[in-house]
Amino acid sequence: MSLTKHTYRPVPWNQLDAIANRMNRLFSDADFGNLTYASDWAPPVSVEERNNEILLTAELPGMTEEQVEISLENNVLTISGEKRESREEGGKFHLVERSFGSFRRSFTLPRTIRAEGITAEFDNGLLNVRLPKADEALSRKIEVSRRN
Repeated sequence: MSLTKHTYRPVPWNQLDAIANRMNRLFSDADFGNLTYASDWAPPVSVEERNNEILLTAELPGMTEEQVEISLENNVLTISGEKRESREEGGKFHLVERSFGSFRRSFTLPRTIRAEGITAEFDNGLLNVRLPKADEALSRKIEVSRRN
């Protein structure tokens, strides 16, 4: 999944970015074994755009911040980790619907994100990654003056 702003801009570079984002989604959704994408489960994620940032929230119940790794390379943010199953000796499961194992989620960030300002916080199984927008990406009001 990549972050793509859905606005029409007839600039050729923006169209190339859209094609690159589609290709990234195509290849990140495909399963090529352990070489490019490996996951036993995928935590649900929400992406919210705000005035001055994009907030990415991942649900990681039963995990701690030490079990999660976040990296940024070539404008791709990757969240990975491993959720381990805890079993007690002598027990017998009749039903297991919980997910365990390793995961990796990657997101292609728009060029309007300030990479040096990215922060992450973990609280009660929720990982919040704040992606600040660059100044040129923030909306601003432009005054119209009268010509003399």
